Amino acid sequence: MMQQFINYLQQNRVINVVLLIIYYLVVVLPHEKVGVIIAKLFKGTSRENYNLITLLIASVIFIITFLFLAKSLFAHTKKKELAFYYVATTIFVLLCINVLFVMNVESIHFLQYAVFAILSYPLIKSLTQTLVFTTIAGAFDEAYQYFYLAPQRTDYFDWNDVIINLIGAAIGILILVTCLNRVYVANKTFFKSITFYFLCSVVLLVIILLASNVLSVYPNDDSVFALVKVLPEGFWSYPPGPYVKYHVVMPPEGLIIITALWLFYSRLESLIRI
Repeated sequence: MMQQFINYLQQNRVINVVLLIIYYLVVVLPHEKVGVIIAKLFKGTSRENYNLITLLIASVIFIITFLFLAKSLFAHTKKKELAFYYVATTIFVLLCINVLFVMNVESIHFLQYAVFAILSYPLIKSLTQTLVFTTIAGAFDEAYQYFYLAPQRTDYFDWNDVIINLIGAAIGILILVTCLNRVYVANKTFFKSITFYFLCSVVLLVIILLASNVLSVYPNDDSVFALVKVLPEGFWSYPPGPYVKYHVVMPPEGLIIITALWLFYSRLESLIRI
């Protein structure tokens, strides 16, 4: 079923582009409305119960997805290598939940960006490039929230969510590797691809903004925007309310983690069955 779906998108690129754009806008634009709806649904529920319910829902979805993929995974010609990536990704998910999550409802990011990666792959035709492209899309999502949607309510650009989005994209790529039996070969290598040029353009834009003092990494009275407005007091941050702790990822740390994850998942390309 997945192979037929990817084949259809690959053969109908206009439909693929339109579908991807619509999906991205649906994921990105309604943040405020979705937050209001969720707040109404769980009105009167304690924070602990809300966290438990959302964690249970996410766990059920995760288990159902794995069971759906189990037959294809065990029949895969490189099932040992693929199983290693499943175990590693499960560990990364648990680390996100225990270290990066403020609330367990953030697990929705995994689903959102797994789907985005699956929709992006037929256009890009490279798993590594898809992972990078999806990470950039997730970073723009967080920039939209930080600089436009809620600039007064946020103290830092959310590298936590960018990393969570990346892990979601990796889940989508694992699904593709498990289910596909045909490799789509990208027309160009990564360093000659549109994805690479797009990444370089984003990096160049950030450098220009930093050099012109429009943007700064840490609080700076001379800059218009700062990626970090308020520095965390320690490794753990504690939001108001019942006991919850999470780690705020700082920009240098975020870049290192993202680069390491890109390199870690780059070998998945070789695991697609031919």
